[in-house]
Amino acid sequence: LKNAIDQRNSEKKNSARIVAGFCWPWSKPNHDGTLVNDVKAGNLEMPWEKKDQFWKWATDDSGMEQVGTVYTSQGFEFDYIGIIWGKDLIYDMGTNKWTAKPENSYDTMAKRGNENFVEHLKNVYRVLLSRAHKGCYVYFMDKDTEEYFKSKIKG
Repeated sequence: LKNAIDQRNSEKKNSARIVAGFCWPWSKPNHDGTLVNDVKAGNLEMPWEKKDQFWKWATDDSGMEQVGTVYTSQGFEFDYIGIIWGKDLIYDMGTNKWTAKPENSYDTMAKRGNENFVEHLKNVYRVLLSRAHKGCYVYFMDKDTEEYFKSKIKG
């Protein structure tokens, strides 16, 4: 995912970004100002966008090395988007239903007392999936969710 997004940005600067479900903590920067690699998926480790300069994520070169949230990416479109689909919303192949896993979410405001958390998360990922004009790359943390999507793609 990261290699694909880096390749797109090397072809046209700032044309691609990585976004993710809010499934990791969002640490304060280190004392030297560097960002903490909170987002970890497979062998990828990257920081969230800089909290006090989140508006730069979509347009500044530094945003190419940071992960955006649904809150930052709304209203922006890129040529390409890379999405890390966390374990907060999974497709349960046994029940054939979407299941929210609040214990895997760090979006405390959204999950607090939210009886419609599944619908909220479905909307979050719909927004993330719709941020690109030309192409979308997705890394699924949950393999059943990945299999569900693959089953819906006509080969």
